[in-house]
Amino acid sequence: MRGSHVSRWLWPVASLAIVVSGCGRGAGGATARGIVTIDGQPAPAGIRVDFQPQGPNGSPSMGITDAKGQYELFFTAACKGVMPGESLVRITVMHEISAEGIPKVPEALKDVRIPDSYGRQSNLTRTVKPGFNQIDIAIDTTSAVTKSR
Repeated sequence: MRGSHVSRWLWPVASLAIVVSGCGRGAGGATARGIVTIDGQPAPAGIRVDFQPQGPNGSPSMGITDAKGQYELFFTAACKGVMPGESLVRITVMHEISAEGIPKVPEALKDVRIPDSYGRQSNLTRTVKPGFNQIDIAIDTTSAVTKSR
């Protein structure tokens, strides 16, 4: 009798623990995806999109563009989501690790230049609302003086 009572509550409690931990739809129920364009064209596969919450207790999220410039944000590889609120956004070219352990730009991305104003020196922010967010990011390399990878 007592065993069935415990098992009846085990699954709901375990499910609640997963939701509270930030997995699924993210803390506050936020998810985000979008398209990154560079000078009006979809970004190539391998462009990294980072969202760093500006609040005191925010967990960062990251996504990688596919061949159509589309990305989706994740807290971890298995945990989709993004913190609601204002986030600093950084766009960079993903690096591979060579057999010698040295970071290098993949051959397919060698000619891609992301201005520092979207990367290391980014002031780009986006507001994430609870629920689903479509956050497209347009990078303009023609107005930037300093460029990075």
